[in-house]
Order: sequence, then structure tokens, then C-alpha cells
Amino acid sequence: MTYGQLDSLINKWSLDLEDEEKYFLHQVTQVNAWDRILTENGEKITTLHGEVEKVKLDQKRLEQELDYILSQQKELEDLLTPLEEFVKDQTGSAYLQHEDEEPGKIYKLAENIDAQLKQMAQDLKDIIENLNIFGSPAVITDLLQQICKILKAHMDSLQWINENSGGCLFVHEEEQRERERERENPKQALCS
Repeated sequence: MTYGQLDSLINKWSLDLEDEEKYFLHQVTQVNAWDRILTENGEKITTLHGEVEKVKLDQKRLEQELDYILSQQKELEDLLTPLEEFVKDQTGSAYLQHEDEEPGKIYKLAENIDAQLKQMAQDLKDIIENLNIFGSPAVITDLLQQICKILKAHMDSLQWINENSGGCLFVHEEEQRERERERENPKQALCS
């Protein structure tokens, strides 16, 4: 073998070695990336496993609480059954008729009061609009006094309705509407 052949073989081997080194570095980079992904996923799996264990404990505790609630419900049913039979025996059909009539009466009364309150709100709105149309202070003062009298009469009516209906059914709504009207029109606040 001559020196030229040996030199060309060494150059060829050097080029092959460089190619193999590049390929090796490429493979090492890929392996490192895969290793990093595997490590991250392993940490995620560990975290998820911990969370699954927590959920299992929570589920077990929830099942125990549900069992406890079911046992209490069963006890309550056992206690209520004799009471229901006693009530049926004592009141019979009169109790059932009274029970069916009462909600209807309350509903009609509530509808009636609601309609009256809506009508009063509309009347007040109309009065305030008319009041805003007039410009004379003397006319406004007279109208304000009349409005105050009307409002007082309405409030007396509402109180009477409230007392005769056994509670404050819709008065709070009307008070809220009146406060909103006062904020919208400060002239109405003069009659308070």
C-alpha cells in the first residue's frame, strides 16, 4: 500500500467518522428529548395517581355519608307513616278538601293584590308624568299636595290589605318601586 492510498483511506474514514458522529449526535438529541418527555409524563402520572387516590377516599367518604342519610331517611319514614295514618283517621275527607281550597284562595288573593298594586303604580306614573308637564310652581305645589293625599290614601289601603291578608304579600315590591320612582323624579320626593 502506498502513502497516497493510505492517505485517501484515512480521509475516507475521517469523513465516515464525521458522518457517524453527526448521526450519533442527532440520535442522542432525540433520545434526550424522549427522556425529558418520559420524565415529565412520569411526574404527571405520579400526580394523577395521587389525585385518583384522593378521589377514591372522597368517594368512600361520600358513600358513607349517603348511607347515613339513607338510614336517617328510613327512620324518618318509619316515624312519619304512623303520623300520616293518624292524621288521615282524624281529619278524613274534610282535611283534604280544606287542603285543596286553601292554596286557591291564597293564589286568588295574591293575584288580586298584585293587580291592585300594578294599577296603583300605573296611576302614580301617570300623575308624575302630568306633574312634569305643568310648569307653574303654584300648580305644582297644589298638585303635590293632592298627590300626597292620594299616596297617603293608597298607603292606608295597602296597610289595610296587609293586615287583612295575614302578612305582607306585595308591599315590599311597591315600596321598592316607589323608591325607584323617587330617584327618577325628585319632585315626587317633596310629599314624603
